Amino acid sequence: MCTLKTLAIFAVLLASGSRIASVQKKTVNAPQEKEALSEFVEEHFGRWDRNHDGILELDEVERKVEDHSIHGREAAVIFRIRQHLTAKDHQPRLSRQELLTLAQDHSFEESVEATLKQLETIERELFLPTDPDLSSFHQGRLGDCYLLCTIAAQVHRRPQAIRDMIHPEVTGGFQVVFGNGQKIPVAPLTDTELLLGAKLGSRHGSWLAILEKAYGILRKQDLAKKDKKSDKAIDPVPVETLNGGNPGSIISLLTGQQVASLILGKTAHREQAHNLLVDMTKRRRLICLTVEVDKPPPGIGNHHAYALLGYDVKLREVTIFNPWGNTFTPKGAPGPANGYPTKLGQFTVPLDEFQEIFTRVVYETDKPLEQ
Repeated sequence: MCTLKTLAIFAVLLASGSRIASVQKKTVNAPQEKEALSEFVEEHFGRWDRNHDGILELDEVERKVEDHSIHGREAAVIFRIRQHLTAKDHQPRLSRQELLTLAQDHSFEESVEATLKQLETIERELFLPTDPDLSSFHQGRLGDCYLLCTIAAQVHRRPQAIRDMIHPEVTGGFQVVFGNGQKIPVAPLTDTELLLGAKLGSRHGSWLAILEKAYGILRKQDLAKKDKKSDKAIDPVPVETLNGGNPGSIISLLTGQQVASLILGKTAHREQAHNLLVDMTKRRRLICLTVEVDKPPPGIGNHHAYALLGYDVKLREVTIFNPWGNTFTPKGAPGPANGYPTKLGQFTVPLDEFQEIFTRVVYETDKPLEQ
């Protein structure tokens, strides 16, 4: 039979055990503290520094962009280091100490965390059920508006044509078949590649990034043919290869047809532009536009390319798509002085004002490319 003294001792032991179990439970469930970014960089630097000279060169970072073993936080760091190295006011190299100092900068740390969160939202499927769709179309940090505006024109005309271009392979990669017959194999995109180029997210698949990569490979091949000794002709594919181009060449690439153009402004008669737009939109041709003026209206980018989606003959209004996918509200009456209401990249401009703002109309013709 238990005495009162025995019961008291038992109660103390029970309470003590409960406290220990509680502490143990808290220890098990306590979130692990994230490794400091500078420590993370220190840990991985040797793996990134390919020639082990203590200097991280842009070429070494480019190779890590295409490295399929790099995921998550490491991909986000590589992406941000690459941005730093390609900025106009920075040298394309960082010593080990310079990189560690950069990793301790609060703004750089925040940019890495924001990039990691963005990466976690990216949809890895090739096409979602609603793809391709202009409402989720956003140009990224590359200067490839000439490419994206033409793809946007094709999305508007016949979305299925974009789906028909990209063929998944059993390897996990893709074969992209362009309208002119060229076939480009594309390896599965790495986490870092998903962060480059067109803005991806949960609203659409990776199809646009794959088309960007395919055209980058095509441009690299052309570069290799022109300059066999150039280091730029060697792997990896530098994404800057996509910067700057002509929408006319992309129209031919997507359709296999020749292109023509009309210079707007003072050199083009108003009725000439009207008649061209009536004819081209009626025949559902791919049409793109460029802006090269001294001062474009607010909300309209200069040295930029756009897709022409439609033309209202009665109202004489042109419907245009900006590959930025931006939204803009004029501060005042719509027009050249204040800009035009824009939603998800789409806006309309009266023909008279259109001819003064836009520089060139580039359009698909009936003539096939010469083989």
